[in-house]
Amino acid sequence: MSVEAVYNFFQKSSEYFNFFIDVCKEAWNQPHAPLYFITSGVLFILIIVIHKIRHYKRPIKLFNNRAGEVEVTRKALDELVQSVCYGLGALNRPKVKIYTKRGRLCMTVSLKVESGQKLTDAAGEIQQALTTAFREHMGVEKLGKIDVKIIGFRGLVYKPTEKFLPPIKDDKETILDKESPVIDIIDTSAKS
Repeated sequence: MSVEAVYNFFQKSSEYFNFFIDVCKEAWNQPHAPLYFITSGVLFILIIVIHKIRHYKRPIKLFNNRAGEVEVTRKALDELVQSVCYGLGALNRPKVKIYTKRGRLCMTVSLKVESGQKLTDAAGEIQQALTTAFREHMGVEKLGKIDVKIIGFRGLVYKPTEKFLPPIKDDKETILDKESPVIDIIDTSAKS
């Protein structure tokens, strides 16, 4: 494209944009125009919300075969993901978001893990188990990405390796030693 063609394109675009702005200004100046614009905007948003709700409740088409289509509800897929996560030792009920993107089944799994685990190992294990469950057990070939979100940790972050006890001598008389006895059988509270 030449410079002149680009210039003409932008000039025509600006003319159309200015014409659109003039039409909107003229329409706004009409009686009851704000009411009509607000009503049409609310109806437009309501139509989009209803469409999203109906689309969300619709079963997901997994694949076609000679006999017909195979569809599974989102709730059934959610239960499968939860059972896989519980089988791997999930500490809470995982939150699952299942969606399709470019014809592929994708999901986001949010859960809590034990604090001593490596995140890469835990996420990789969950992703591998879900991939196996969907591909081998359900026959889903078009499986997209599986995102794992860690929303919390349970348990101690640091586990001490030694107990907090006084050091013990290695002598034979350690238990009955008067300087640092392991078991103090003398009641010292009555001496006061």
